[in-house]
Formats: sequence, C-alpha cells, structure tokens
Amino acid sequence: MRPDEAAEALTEIGHRQEQVIRLVLIPKWFWWATAALMVGFTAAVDSRVPAAIAIGTTLFVIGIAATTARVVISAARQAQVRNGLVSPAGVFAILGFVALILAVSLPAAFALEAAGVRYAATYGVLIAAVLMVAGEPVLTRTLQRIMLAKRVGASR
Repeated sequence: MRPDEAAEALTEIGHRQEQVIRLVLIPKWFWWATAALMVGFTAAVDSRVPAAIAIGTTLFVIGIAATTARVVISAARQAQVRNGLVSPAGVFAILGFVALILAVSLPAAFALEAAGVRYAATYGVLIAAVLMVAGEPVLTRTLQRIMLAKRVGASR
C-alpha cells in the first residue's frame, strides 16, 4: 500500500469513527424520561403512602430498565464505540456533571426540609432533574469533543 493510500484509509476510518461517535451518544428523550421517573419516584416516597411508594417504585424500576434497555439495544444495533474513546477525561466530565447536580440539589433539598417544606426531597430531585436535562447538551458536546479527539486520524 502506498503512503497516500494509507493516509486516505486512515482518514476514512476517522470519518467513520466520527459518525459512530455522533450516532451512539445517549438520546435526549432518555434524559427527559429519566428525569420524569426520578421525580415521580421521589414524590411517591415523599407521600409516605405505602401503596404510592409500591406503585412508584415499581414504575421507576420498570421505566429505568426499559429506557436503559432501549438505549443499549439501539446503540448495539447501530455501532460499537471502543471504551478507550471515552478516556479518563470523559469519565471526569461525567463525574463532574453528577457532582455539580448533587452539589446544587442536595443542599436545596436539605434547606427545604429544614424550612419545613412538604415534599422537600421531591423539590430537590426536581432541581436535579432540571439540571440534568438542561446540562445534557453541554455534557454531550464535551464527551463528543473528547471522543473525537481520540479517533483515528484526529489531529493531535
């Protein structure tokens, strides 16, 4: 194989990896569904009504399992992204995203509880859900940037 053919092949591989990276990231509907399930579950628990807790827990478990399965199956059908593309920077981005949500929502929930607000945990989780849905585009762009930088043929 000539050097120009090898370079062209690497460029094509890089383009295909970019397509896969953009294709398999978590869809927006998943974030909304997860947020709704979180709030519903917490409201059920906050109600302190045993039947509501049982129903809320059941719906939460089934809902999370179904939405997660749908995303995983869809991604597996479309393409497989190498684990190495996420890298420690991607892991830290995800952990930072979660930490930021917790750093805002937990103190808010505790403050509401201390103030005697009914359903304080639900309001705290609602804050977390809003932050999760609102922050998803930033996390997605960050993860895409990290993974695209690691693909074959990416400029270093």
